Amino acid sequence: MQELGRHRPVSGRPSAIQRYLFEGQALERVPSGASVQLIARDTFVAETAVKIDQMGLEMKSLNRELELIKSDIAELRDEASRSYRFSEFLDREHKTRATKLDELSRRFDYLKSRFDTIDGNSKGDYHAFQTFEAVSRRLTELGVLEREFRDVSWKLKLSVGLFALSLLVWLAVLTTG
Repeated sequence: MQELGRHRPVSGRPSAIQRYLFEGQALERVPSGASVQLIARDTFVAETAVKIDQMGLEMKSLNRELELIKSDIAELRDEASRSYRFSEFLDREHKTRATKLDELSRRFDYLKSRFDTIDGNSKGDYHAFQTFEAVSRRLTELGVLEREFRDVSWKLKLSVGLFALSLLVWLAVLTTG
């Protein structure tokens, strides 16, 4: 088996990069040149290049942070709109429940007033009818009233009939006589 790093490639003409890698020059140390003292202009250029590179890196990091902040702001806006819609929903639900309760209260007051006019004896004391015995007693009282009303109604019909009969008799007496 061939070792890849030690043999030249099989292709016809090797490229400069392949020659550089296969000849072992990539791992060798670059010979340093003569140490020359930099002049002030070269020092200024080098420091400026370093500062420009640092500013470029800072700009990139600030751009990344800005993008993160933009996404956070977008998420906050979405959350705020969801919260606003939810609070609007809760307000609408509260209003509908309040109107339903008002309607129920009006109906209850109407029924209570009707019941009070029908049943004048209770005077609004509905707690007296919390047991079956109390309800039975009240129904018995109402049954007595109903029988009395029927008796009075029958007597009234009888009286009206007798009055009509007496009118007919008087009319017959007057016309014959």
